[in-house]
Amino acid sequence: MYRSFGILEVVGMTTAMICLDTMLKSAYVDLLKFEKIHSGFISIIIQGDLASVQYAIELGTEIAIQKGSLHASRVIARPYEGIEKLF
Repeated sequence: MYRSFGILEVVGMTTAMICLDTMLKSAYVDLLKFEKIHSGFISIIIQGDLASVQYAIELGTEIAIQKGSLHASRVIARPYEGIEKLF
């Protein structure tokens, strides 16, 4: 089975934690990386099956939009096998 990745970038630690909590509780996904990038930007990378990742990123995106903190979001459906080494 292929693993998919979801990336959510938000502004602010509180928003990031709320988004992460909701994503992990709502879908069968795992946290791959949680990283402070710069100037308050937080990058959250999750992995799981495609449907779960899409649903989790959709929920995280909705929360970030409500808080006015969304920077970017993306789902990578079938990543190259070696891309995990970047994380």
